[in-house]
Amino acid sequence: MSPFARLQLLLLLGNVAFIGAWAVAVSRPPGWKWIGAALLACFVAIRVGGMWVRARKFPDEGRSRRAALFSTAVAALAVAMWLYTAFRGPA
Repeated sequence: MSPFARLQLLLLLGNVAFIGAWAVAVSRPPGWKWIGAALLACFVAIRVGGMWVRARKFPDEGRSRRAALFSTAVAALAVAMWLYTAFRGPA
């Protein structure tokens, strides 16, 4: 398997962690704050970290760096939306 395909699978795993964090925030099972926060931290570490690793390993005229910056901004927005849902969402 190529390194690019492995990285894409890792980024997909980060997205799955975010979907899981969102599901935990909406359903609110016992201990949901800890589980949701852990999944959200995994999302940020895997997704943002993976994009920056890609930017360092495959420097292609700044395109990877711009993608990493955009991914970081989108991840920050996703975390803000999760926090809003967790604290103001369904009771």
